[in-house]
Amino acid sequence: MKVYNRKGLLLGGIWMLLALWNLVHDFGSPDPNALVQVRDSILSVFLLLLGITSFWRAFSKKATREDQIEERDERNRLIRYKSKARMLDIAYGILFVFMVCGMIGFKLTANPVWFAILVLPGLFLGGFLILEIFVQLYYEKHRRKEI
Repeated sequence: MKVYNRKGLLLGGIWMLLALWNLVHDFGSPDPNALVQVRDSILSVFLLLLGITSFWRAFSKKATREDQIEERDERNRLIRYKSKARMLDIAYGILFVFMVCGMIGFKLTANPVWFAILVLPGLFLGGFLILEIFVQLYYEKHRRKEI
């Protein structure tokens, strides 16, 4: 059999390994809570089905072609780019709110926990902003080469 989609084959194998590991772990040391056992079993079945589907589609030429067309579709790419941009905006907002709450809490109580709530989101926010600057410089440099 010829593999047409290596990425699908790899992902299918990983999903199946995770499912089998989860099943072995669940039956090896069962949780006393029945709801947790049911949840883990459903998760394992879902992962196994996802893995089998990806693994099977990796050997099908027609399914691989459909996956590639779906991946290259302009509408799907636009949705993916917009959702990633919106997600980053939301992450910026959440980090900023945590930073402000940490600042207010530390100012009112002088508790070191509030200082950690101030500093950690501040570091992440600063790292995101520096990374955004580097990405913009990279794309600006490559955009000039195209013109």
